[in-house]
Amino acid sequence: MADIVGIGCAIFDLMLILDRFPEDDEKMSGRESKVQCGGPCAVAMISASKLGVSSAYQGKFGDDTYGLTTRDNLAKYGVDLSGVKIVEGARSPLCVVLSNQSNGHRACVGGGVSSPELVMTPEDVVVSQLEGAKYLHVDGVNYEAALYAAKKAHEMGVKVSMDLDGGENGREELISLVDVLIPSERAARSIAGCEDIEEAAKILQERFHPETLVITMGPEGGIILQDGKAVRYPAYKVEAIDSNGAGDVFHGSFLAAKVKGLSDYEAARFASASSALKCTHFGASEGAPSWEAVEKFLAERG
Repeated sequence: MADIVGIGCAIFDLMLILDRFPEDDEKMSGRESKVQCGGPCAVAMISASKLGVSSAYQGKFGDDTYGLTTRDNLAKYGVDLSGVKIVEGARSPLCVVLSNQSNGHRACVGGGVSSPELVMTPEDVVVSQLEGAKYLHVDGVNYEAALYAAKKAHEMGVKVSMDLDGGENGREELISLVDVLIPSERAARSIAGCEDIEEAAKILQERFHPETLVITMGPEGGIILQDGKAVRYPAYKVEAIDSNGAGDVFHGSFLAAKVKGLSDYEAARFASASSALKCTHFGASEGAPSWEAVEKFLAERG
């Protein structure tokens, strides 16, 4: 039985580590390449699992190299895949991630449309897996399945967490079911229609009424809305070599910390440290740290 169940994006990531981004028509050699599982929901589940909190992923993969490699990478890190279906002959999605070593930034390029039969429907949701779980985590991908699962989760007393990072128009019904809402700064401003981030937080709280609202702000840390007031949590400066998946690691780490009994502020601080540590390693899932590594990092930072 998993403490956290995820329904959302899992994708084959091909990472190319470059000294800098190429110019138009330029041929250049990269430092290194990596293949691993990416996608907001999948990386969050891997992050939680590596922190010692049981997680499960529900979704559909093709039986091609991309799909099977993504599935195997989730399994490698101990994520429960009993809710996964393999679709024969389907084309699985690919994302090429360019990691720019001159500034620590990244660019992500999707590799085309995957087979429509990989879209998860409400009938594909393994409702029994939600029994006994503490959180259902969604990212808006496989929307109808996520909406159905969120409604079932509420019936079972399972809290719903959601990662928002853009393209949320039309998802208001799902967002209104969310207990733990964690938008990026960009998404919060876009949905609220407000540039002031603290005011945007209050607008989101009034509109959707989540139990917990955390807005991530990258190297600026972020804010938690507590008793109507925006409380800042810290970011941790590191020698960042790869930011890909840092937000996804934050989500998985925040939920793992909550499962282990930390308060909202403590969980956000822990997740911020976990995200910072991830940025010191290449790859989203590979770079997610252990619980002991995060505790050591925080102790060293006082």
